[in-house]
Amino acid sequence: MEILSAKELSKYLKINEKKVYKLVQELKIPHIKIGGKIAFTKEIIDRWILENTQRENQILIAGSDDILLKRIIDIYNAQEQSKIFYAPIGSINGLKLLREGSATMSCVHILDIEKKDYNTSYVFRYLSRDDYVVIRLFSRQQGIYVKKGNPKHINSLKDLIRDDILFVNRNKGSGTRLLLDFLLMENNIEKERIKGYEIEETSHLLSGLRIFTGRVDAGFGIRHIAYTLELDFLPLFEEKFDLVIPKENYYGQNVQTFLSYFEQPSFMEKIKDFSGYSIEDTGKVIFPYGQI
Repeated sequence: MEILSAKELSKYLKINEKKVYKLVQELKIPHIKIGGKIAFTKEIIDRWILENTQRENQILIAGSDDILLKRIIDIYNAQEQSKIFYAPIGSINGLKLLREGSATMSCVHILDIEKKDYNTSYVFRYLSRDDYVVIRLFSRQQGIYVKKGNPKHINSLKDLIRDDILFVNRNKGSGTRLLLDFLLMENNIEKERIKGYEIEETSHLLSGLRIFTGRVDAGFGIRHIAYTLELDFLPLFEEKFDLVIPKENYYGQNVQTFLSYFEQPSFMEKIKDFSGYSIEDTGKVIFPYGQI
């Protein structure tokens, strides 16, 4: 559970810190007190955003944490009157909110273990219905983070079970956690033997920062964070990252305006140089097949 201070929340919501305290005083935002100071639970704040945003004027995206998606949202919000709110709560939790009608769309990367590929089987597994449109956002590389120079000589997943290696994991329900568990199973590695498997972070950046600051020796996540923090990276898998949109939302004006960005060369130019990403199929409808 991630706890935010008033200052951290003001940055997260991109509002003035005084506005945060005003919302607390007016009892309009959920908060707690720790040692006499006001604090906020990030998960509850994310849900509060989803429940209180005017849906007819906004887009609410819930699901997996991704830095390129955040960049896309920032570009959109800087140019459009309608705004996108983003709750990075994990792929499965995002699908649950979508099923409850609490989000406009969900961003996911869930591996089909039986087929060993990313496809739309999760739509039926978690949503149990077929009135959704799935848009390919991009592909991205996942692998192991280690410190610059790889001082512990970590060269494979099997090195994670060594006694001298401390690992940091991603949160339960995240697509990255599901992918890691699959790769461990494929390599006959018992997760219980990994020291730190139970240590969780809620984002790729926070995982990377643990390695950067020397608190742990290895983590698992996307290449771009390794590039940003100047960590070494061992690539293990290229995954697909998708948007899942109910058809009733897909045809809405704001959603269509958002999706139209992927047809604009000037916009695609702004996102093409993110390390560890491929935007070759960005904007492509991958489900349902054919016309929608």
